Amino acid sequence: MVNPAAGRGRTRRLLPQLTEAFAANDVAVHLSDDAADGERIAREAFARGEGVVACGGDGTIAALAGVASEVDGTLAVVPTGAGNDFARHLGIDGRAPIDAIELLHAGRLATVDLARVTTRDGGSRWCTTVANTGFDAEANRWANGVRHVTGTPLYVLAVLRTVAVYRPQPIVVRVDDQEWRGEAWLVAVGNTRCYAGGMRITPDAEVDDGLLDVCVIGPATVVKFTTRFPSVFRGTHTAIEEVDTLRGRVVELCPDGGSMSLELWASGERVGALPGRVEAAPGALRVMVPVDAPVRST
Repeated sequence: MVNPAAGRGRTRRLLPQLTEAFAANDVAVHLSDDAADGERIAREAFARGEGVVACGGDGTIAALAGVASEVDGTLAVVPTGAGNDFARHLGIDGRAPIDAIELLHAGRLATVDLARVTTRDGGSRWCTTVANTGFDAEANRWANGVRHVTGTPLYVLAVLRTVAVYRPQPIVVRVDDQEWRGEAWLVAVGNTRCYAGGMRITPDAEVDDGLLDVCVIGPATVVKFTTRFPSVFRGTHTAIEEVDTLRGRVVELCPDGGSMSLELWASGERVGALPGRVEAAPGALRVMVPVDAPVRST
């Protein structure tokens, strides 16, 4: 199941190579017209007892992972998007997507977690990587409209643009029986460690522990936020005084006043406006991974 729009033109450029490599591995190729079309075709394949290869970015992979989990299907991942953070956590190199096709016969089957993300206004999405609200959600929204830059440089550009217009907003974060209340630049809920093309926002997250890792960046000054934010690429931002981390199965996010409307995003896609909820779905997905991937076998 190929999303030809993924990766801001990258997937279309790779189509001849992808088609040839899939044919060599006896895999039928379907190009999706949109997300709903891709999910429909995946459901039909699962109903026939077939596995599905999700070829695209984190949004495409998350949607098809959700379909697989709902019908107990098996998924493989060929990352051709801009961020490819789910593939990164599984040990699949997003820089060499053609090589990922080899995992169909050279990999192993693993069981990993997903997250279900919902908002009170009716939004609902499956999440493979990180759900987020605040500064990074606004940066994500802006980045989705940019076409001339991709990958990590795009997200860095989005951060620089957003810091000029965004300020910490009051929010209540409930994680199981814990509560955090105050002004925050952002709240990230991680099923995996990375989002935005390699930013290690929840550096201790594991994709097979049944739990969600939460990072809250509180009201640091603009100067401190701007100068220290790059440490997120190393995952060392958690040592900053204004950063708090929590862990649990259910995360609720509620705005607490403030001048801006907060949105909840998941795996790079908009879910809806807060209030919202992120709930772990332990062992929800069977997926092909490299033999040495740091996740448990099925």
